[in-house]
Amino acid sequence: MLSSGTVMRKNILVVGFAMLALALLFGVSYPPAFLFVVLFGIPISILNTILGLITRTPPGLEFQPESAKIRLIIDRGVVRASIYQLVFLNSKLILKRLTSVMVTVILALVLAVVGFEVLGIIGALMGGVTGFSLQEFLTQRMRNKIGTEMQLTSLGKNDIEIEYNDLLEVRLVKSRLHLISENGSLTANFPGGYAIKIKPMLADLFETKFTTEESLRAAEAAEKENEKRQHPGSDRGKFSRR
Repeated sequence: MLSSGTVMRKNILVVGFAMLALALLFGVSYPPAFLFVVLFGIPISILNTILGLITRTPPGLEFQPESAKIRLIIDRGVVRASIYQLVFLNSKLILKRLTSVMVTVILALVLAVVGFEVLGIIGALMGGVTGFSLQEFLTQRMRNKIGTEMQLTSLGKNDIEIEYNDLLEVRLVKSRLHLISENGSLTANFPGGYAIKIKPMLADLFETKFTTEESLRAAEAAEKENEKRQHPGSDRGKFSRR
């Protein structure tokens, strides 16, 4: 199992300090905007710094935690317009909804517009980045709630449950996991680097149902080779003789 992370989110913390330095530099170099820097730039920089201090680093991947039912937990997977925590049990997959991507986009857009009205391009940048910092905070707070209330294996509102027996194929392609059944398909997108780490566990869970980009290419190459062997003279006669 990978480490559950540190208490603070360093990248958000660095952004907060950088924003504060930028706001002060802008206020000093352009005195007419100093009041707006005090009213918007400094408070929003402090907000990012606080978010960086209180937002825990994502746990990443957790392999076979203490619960005998759970085989793998993926901290973040984007499905359509929502962010989920994926919990792989022995016989089913539960996707615990954390937040909506649209909430993040709207929040970042609103703060960017407000920032632009106050401090121009610099304010828009500050507002947009703060929107994503808030999204990380809200997402991690939901993860903490799910863990604290022991809800990892239960199905809540807006969660998704998929029985392994209902799946026809589980395909891992780069940073995307495609779950294919008779009733349709679902695709989860992961952060970079997750695919290679979860591949062995998924192969163990889904066995013959599990395929990867490499195995598909190998199967296609083998199929073409078989076709050539079965029809060795299929290409004859295509070119004129001299």
